[in-house]
Amino acid sequence: MASITGGSGIGGGDRCPYGEKGTTPVPEELSNGTYLNEANIYIGKITPPTVVKLFQEQFQKEFKLFLTLRYKELVGGGRMVLTFLGRKTEAMLLHGEVDSMWELLSKALQSLVQKGLVEKEKLNSSNLPYYAPSVDEVKALIEKENLLDIEHIGLFESNRDPLDDSASDVVLDCASSGRNVANKCIRAVMEPLIIEHFGEAILDELFLAFGSMVAEYLETMKAKYPVIVVSLKKAMH
Repeated sequence: MASITGGSGIGGGDRCPYGEKGTTPVPEELSNGTYLNEANIYIGKITPPTVVKLFQEQFQKEFKLFLTLRYKELVGGGRMVLTFLGRKTEAMLLHGEVDSMWELLSKALQSLVQKGLVEKEKLNSSNLPYYAPSVDEVKALIEKENLLDIEHIGLFESNRDPLDDSASDVVLDCASSGRNVANKCIRAVMEPLIIEHFGEAILDELFLAFGSMVAEYLETMKAKYPVIVVSLKKAMH
């Protein structure tokens, strides 16, 4: 779930929307039939520390490879700008709104398990191919590889509801906004993964339940997602 925008020095530039590039493959230990993160599709409040570490290590491996390949493509003095979903805090179990949405989607799936519409084993074996790093994590990895210079790195937040462009933290219609977040934001990204793992039949009921849970969440705070932006430059030699 990342957008990579290539600047000067990359042939033709490299652009892609959220959800197509920048995803982190599910760690092998979580995709070999062993259920280490039961009832969660991502890192949740009850996720074991060992699973958190697996996601971290997988991201580090993939990001290191990405930097190495992009370094080879860039000419001296070439630049690129990366934007990808992140998290606001260093604490792994405090992902802010990014984590909250995936946790709510896990709960919506759990509700379908209770109704007999989803097999428990299917939920237990489902893990998002995704990891949300912090700014400090990204900075440390880039500096460790010592391939590219950081010209700028920062984080901004954007509303989850694609129809809400207000700067206010108050949601006036939680039910409507909950449906927007569920169907126009999360479903737009997750539907292919849901169909592949759980089948198409559960889609409408799943996102109906999820939208209701999001609406309840919006009564306490607006749903936003943190985005990390980093500008990199290859030194002249």
